[in-house]
Formats: sequence, structure tokens, C-alpha cells
Amino acid sequence: MRAWTSCMLRPIAMLIIVCITSVAPAQGQTLKERLVGTWKLVSATSLVGGAEEPGPLGKTTGLLTYSADGYMCANQMGLDRPKFATPDFRGGSVQEKALAFESFVGYCGRYEVNEEERSVVHSVVTSWYPNWTGTTQKRFVEVMGDRIKLTTPPFLSNGKEVIGVIVWERATK
Repeated sequence: MRAWTSCMLRPIAMLIIVCITSVAPAQGQTLKERLVGTWKLVSATSLVGGAEEPGPLGKTTGLLTYSADGYMCANQMGLDRPKFATPDFRGGSVQEKALAFESFVGYCGRYEVNEEERSVVHSVVTSWYPNWTGTTQKRFVEVMGDRIKLTTPPFLSNGKEVIGVIVWERATK
């Protein structure tokens, strides 16, 4: 009986140690450490006048990456984005190009985390929207396990004050 108890206690003790050590790092990590990695888009909505509405791109897909050395890149596009009629990379009609622009959001640059405020500021180096290049874009961060929610300060969209709410899930293999 004693040998059986000893044999059973070892695996149980190891399981407890594994569980404790796998949880502890996330609790002790800074916000920046928790952001590092690649995230898949879960949802993108807008708050307009306090009411939640679908985001401007409708159903979307996207990726967000934060590197340990302080760089970031975010891309989001509508799922029903029409392809150009021509295979020419520089082709496409004016209308096709306008629709492509309206169904995509993307920018890259540096980022800094404000631990106290629970926010991240993206310093935009390249952007699909020319007016964002050279600007900073602030996002408030809420960590929810393997998901993060980024919320924008109010901004103007189609003449309305809007708050963007984007939920990302950590990408896995």
C-alpha cells in the first residue's frame, strides 16, 4: 500500500507544480510582455452613441503582431472583399481600387505600453490611410486570458463620433 501511495503522489505533485508554474508567469507579466506575439481578429465593432454596431468593414479577418523589440503591425480586411478583374498587380479600375481601400485597414510602426493606464500607443510609420502616417494611435487594453480587447478613444467616422472595439485572440499553430 505504501509503495502504491508513493507512486501515486509523485505524479499528482508534478501535476500541481506544472499547473502552478504555467499560471504564475501570466500573473507576474507586464502588459507589454503579455501583448508580445501574434493575435487573430475575433470581432470588430463600433460604439456609436453608446450603442454597439457592426464595424465599418462588416465581417472581417485580420492579424495583429507585437514584437519584443517594440514594433507592431495591424491588418484587418473585410471577408467579402472583391478581387480585381485583372491579374496585373498595379491594375484595377478606379472603382475596384476605391472598394479595396474601403475594405482594408492596415498600419505598422513602433509601440509603447503605459502599464498604469493599461494602454498602448502605436507610432505609425506606414499606413493604408495616409493621414495616420507619422501619427500616434492610442488603444486602451483589456487582457482576458488568451484574448485582448483594444478600445480606441472617440474618433470621427462618417460624421459620427465612434469608439472602436476590437477583440483579438492569441494565434496558435
